[in-house]
Amino acid sequence: MAEAGLALARGSAARLLDQAFHSWEGLVSHLPVGIYICDRHGGMVFCNRRASELWEEEPVFGRPPAALAHAYHADGAPMTLRQSPVSEALATGVPVRDREVVLVRPGGRRTHVLFSVEPIFDERGMLIGAVNCVQDVTDLRQARDMLRARQGWSRRVVEAAPIALCQTDADGVLLGFNPAAVELWGREPRIGKDRWCGAYKLYEPDGAPMPLDRSPIAMALKERRQISAAEVIFERPDGGKGAFLAYSTPLFSPGGELAGAINIMIDITERKRAEDLQKTLLDELNHRVKNTLATVQSLAAHSFHDVGDPAGMRQAFEARLMALSGAHNRLAEQRWEAADLGDLVAGVLAPYGDEAILCEGPQARLSTRASVTFAMVLHELATNAATYGALSEPQGRLLVHWSRQAGSILLEWRESRGPPVREPDHSGFGLRFIRRAVERELAGDVSFDFAPIGFKCRISAPIPATV
Repeated sequence: MAEAGLALARGSAARLLDQAFHSWEGLVSHLPVGIYICDRHGGMVFCNRRASELWEEEPVFGRPPAALAHAYHADGAPMTLRQSPVSEALATGVPVRDREVVLVRPGGRRTHVLFSVEPIFDERGMLIGAVNCVQDVTDLRQARDMLRARQGWSRRVVEAAPIALCQTDADGVLLGFNPAAVELWGREPRIGKDRWCGAYKLYEPDGAPMPLDRSPIAMALKERRQISAAEVIFERPDGGKGAFLAYSTPLFSPGGELAGAINIMIDITERKRAEDLQKTLLDELNHRVKNTLATVQSLAAHSFHDVGDPAGMRQAFEARLMALSGAHNRLAEQRWEAADLGDLVAGVLAPYGDEAILCEGPQARLSTRASVTFAMVLHELATNAATYGALSEPQGRLLVHWSRQAGSILLEWRESRGPPVREPDHSGFGLRFIRRAVERELAGDVSFDFAPIGFKCRISAPIPATV
């Protein structure tokens, strides 16, 4: 009995479904999209359940849907009833496909509806109405707007990013780049034409030319693998050079096909310059330390060479060390870039007052090596003048004059009104040091004049100087 009842129920259900889906009205009533039919004036003559749900009201047959009275175009502009997709299709007799309309509900809630309208004609070809298909696409529109917002946000982030970015297709043709890349390259490449990289020229870290089809992004595409932190030297059209680290990543479609690549270029030009400067400074420091130690060793050897008063020899050695230290201090004030010859002369002669000394000459900036050499030479001349020459007498006078001539420095040391001068039987350490320093360190010439009226020294050295 139970089985017979179950079979009877199944038979009744099958007949009901057959009736529902074999009648047009029954079929349309169960569709998941809104369907309504209107006459040639726009008045509803039929409306399925889904359409009523979209209107959120009971349909009033013979009139257009009341919801169309509060409708807007997709761009937000108000829509009159005459501008609705239904009115357009009835006025023109031409179907309207996938027209988006925004319906505003009481309380301000908005529903995005997609209209497709098909005009209906009778046997004589006269327009008698239209079939309207309406579908709620609010969720789809929100998802689309969210995707566009994300894409727009991503695009703005890429454009504003301080890191250079570019993208290519699978053949290496440039599809896009950000302003930072243009600034890095020094040029704006042609999208869709230039390939691999927008740089003017590329080089290996060792300076060897790098063809664009061997650049990191080209190799990432050819080898289908990510390339990280590849150092590249680039040259701009104006001749300026720099360096960047390339991070090139191939992109693949969901099916695994190569779709293109993205290249991130981090400018390390300043870092490379800092590294090069640091190496140069270390090399220079090493060179200066060696030269300073050699100078100190020479000063010590000659200061204590002759048998004499130990205290005097020590005093002379310390004075020479102080002269060397003074030259280093003046260079340190200029960050070891250069020192002015006038400052060196003034510094060496400062302990002897300024009433008996006249110093004159143009501004002339000397290299670090020349500055130290001139300071030591001037110290020896001043020590000799204070011991035996013009600076040893109250009435003595000293003139130090220098000039620039054809890329060289000419310095003259003239003493007057001092004790009578006579040429020594043999050159002491001071004179030997001056001659050796000028000839070896400055590649210049030096001459001494032991005239009775006053000692003179003339130094000429091919030293470029800047004013």
